[in-house]
Amino acid sequence: MNKINQPSANNLLRNDQHRAVITGMGIVTTLGETCNEYFDAIIAGCSGISLWKDKDTRLYSKFGGDMSDFDFKSHIERVGKDYPLDWTKGARKLLRSASLSGRLVTVAAMQACYDAKLHYVKLNPERFGHVLGGNNLGNSYAFDNTLEFEKEPDFIAPLYGAVAADTDVLAISSEILNLKGPSFTVGGFCASGNLALLSGLDLVRSGRDDAILVSGGAMELSPVWLQGWPLFDAISFRSFNDEPTRASRPFDKRREGFVPSEGAGVIVLESLASAQARGVEIYAELLGASSTSNASRLTKPDLDGQVRAISGALQDAQIEPDRVDYINAHATSTPLGDASEVAAIKQVFGAHSYQIPVNSTKSMLGHCMTASSMVEMITATLQMKHSLVHPTINLEEPDPELDLDFVPHQTREHKINVALSNSFGFGGLNSSIVLGAIN
Repeated sequence: MNKINQPSANNLLRNDQHRAVITGMGIVTTLGETCNEYFDAIIAGCSGISLWKDKDTRLYSKFGGDMSDFDFKSHIERVGKDYPLDWTKGARKLLRSASLSGRLVTVAAMQACYDAKLHYVKLNPERFGHVLGGNNLGNSYAFDNTLEFEKEPDFIAPLYGAVAADTDVLAISSEILNLKGPSFTVGGFCASGNLALLSGLDLVRSGRDDAILVSGGAMELSPVWLQGWPLFDAISFRSFNDEPTRASRPFDKRREGFVPSEGAGVIVLESLASAQARGVEIYAELLGASSTSNASRLTKPDLDGQVRAISGALQDAQIEPDRVDYINAHATSTPLGDASEVAAIKQVFGAHSYQIPVNSTKSMLGHCMTASSMVEMITATLQMKHSLVHPTINLEEPDPELDLDFVPHQTREHKINVALSNSFGFGGLNSSIVLGAIN
């Protein structure tokens, strides 16, 4: 049986029923459609960025993490051959009419539940809920149907009125996996995944649920979004159109904007008591989480809001800053964003900030938008499990103003006991979560 670290006096006051641990994970990205495939790719320093496969050539945006041709039937045949028959039958039925976001989230959810051994040890479905992080998820689906409406209104998708809603992405997984506990969506743009984790943590701590499926919803990348971001200089679209794998370059002097990407990540978050009663593997404990607002509509990062989010997560976890030994940075590759996050880390951690490896998953994967913080939390957990930190690629000309240990170019062995993961979203939304290792 797993033995959990006793990280703080605060958690010692919480009994095992009110401590939240990760017992299953699933992921679907351009770098792999299972956790093993994905981890092998990021440890090797691979890039999942390419030219768009089928986008309007008039777009300023020419590249990103494109999953538009994802084939869920092939994925299930390859990955889900041992899944329960009712899961795969349900997926084949429900995903035929689903949006790309619905397909990506559902197959990641099935992975996570299978990984958590829920295919043969059942939980009470009325105490097993689902929190989906994300908003505006099916925007490509909506865009395509709008074009169809312009040609002939009667020819839009018959189920458009249901499928276009974010709740459809939530409901498909809940139906297939028979989740009947508290279920809802949480939208915070780039911070959505961490906000969903915060909500799931609160549900477990309160005793409302024994387990929560926490999903980072895939945001489909429609042409309108991809044209909108360059218009206010948010994404990389000028310098690397012939070398898209070099475009996402956090902390580098030549960084010019984020690289949008598609993908989804899902975990099973379960009370420690439930996990130990089932005798399943525990990957890590979710020790704390925090969310703050800048009280501003501006997309410009706010140092104070980021500092409060990081400090709040550490306070919730009752972890002193000098106990953190790894940070998965938000690190989008924007000039202002990377500089602000480095300043926030220095303000919270002081001299210790120079002792902490700080890497950027987005350097390889791009920015998975509403799924990004969930994908990066899974990345942090995998690194914790294997005692490795992945490289930050494309750090070719380090910005002299940004001088922390960004793990350039090569994977490194590193024991992680306490990890921090940051995610800061448009609309002045900041979030951080803290993970603790198991013995």
